[in-house]
Amino acid sequence: MTDKEYRILFTRSPQEAQSKLFDEYFNYVYTIVFNKLRSCAVKEDMEECVSDVFADVFEYLDKTSVQNADVKGFISTVAIRKAINMFHSLNSKSGKTVSLEESDADSISDSTDIADNAERGELRSTLLRLVEELGEPDSIIIIQKYYYGMSSKEIADSVSLEPANVRTRCSRAIKKLKDKLSNIGISLKEAEL
Repeated sequence: MTDKEYRILFTRSPQEAQSKLFDEYFNYVYTIVFNKLRSCAVKEDMEECVSDVFADVFEYLDKTSVQNADVKGFISTVAIRKAINMFHSLNSKSGKTVSLEESDADSISDSTDIADNAERGELRSTLLRLVEELGEPDSIIIIQKYYYGMSSKEIADSVSLEPANVRTRCSRAIKKLKDKLSNIGISLKEAEL
């Protein structure tokens, strides 16, 4: 949605314009906020931050007009800044010293990759959920092999199986995972993050 589209809708019905903007960008904003605050915030803090983002966006858009501007870039900037502020606020209250991960700091400095980062975050969450649905020991085998880079022998020791059985279970689990991803319209190639 561009600023111009928002303005046209806003002149007809401010509430409808805000509702449409919220519906269109809620998941995007929540993903950004979640990725910044997952290490220190509870769900309620994240929801509060998302609400604050939209409050600031609505207030700004009601006062300012930048014709044909892309609203998504503006929303992502507000979301990142609000999440960082809440991150610092939560950590200063708790007395903890926690730093933002380097990958998060890189994504903050390069706002052009925000949409891609949010999409990749959603894809990772989906992939992890599907891996967990495989059940044990298959989910453990997949995570240890592809996330931690462990060998079949190392995995076999941790799950009390023979290395040959680990390889067989891994092949079957990958096939199941591929089918689950295909059912929701994602290719295994896309899921390789």
